[in-house]
Amino acid sequence: MNYLFSLFLTLSFMACSTQNPISQTEIQENAEPISKNENPLIGTWTLEYMSPVDGKSVTQLFKIQMPYLTFVDDVKVAGNNGCNNIAGAYNADAEVIHFDAENFKSTRMFCENFNEEAFLSILKTINRYQINDDGKTLVLLTSDILSMSFKKTQ
Repeated sequence: MNYLFSLFLTLSFMACSTQNPISQTEIQENAEPISKNENPLIGTWTLEYMSPVDGKSVTQLFKIQMPYLTFVDDVKVAGNNGCNNIAGAYNADAEVIHFDAENFKSTRMFCENFNEEAFLSILKTINRYQINDDGKTLVLLTSDILSMSFKKTQ
């Protein structure tokens, strides 16, 4: 019994070896720097405003689900148009952006009394963007005209 107790103590002391804890300075020095060129679009943005289509506002157009865009990386975007999931390509540089909405892929769920093209038709006209409110609001413009506004949700 004493042998087991001695073995237990020896193993306990070995497990609790005295290593110097890593300081906060060492953690910061060894951390990977965050790229200053990181794409601010990356993430999910939920539609809050869209230019009226056929005289209908966002809340009148999208009763099933509010459309959203998820910028996956520097060239891929996915999301939902208010009924169906969509995915495709985009390119952006500084404040210029273009969506390849003509070639977006889409699921084909049936949504009664839904204008399938409302969201994508405006997305096709977008050529500029701004990110405001400390990265919380994405504004999509057609020339200098506000066409869509999104809130960052993820």
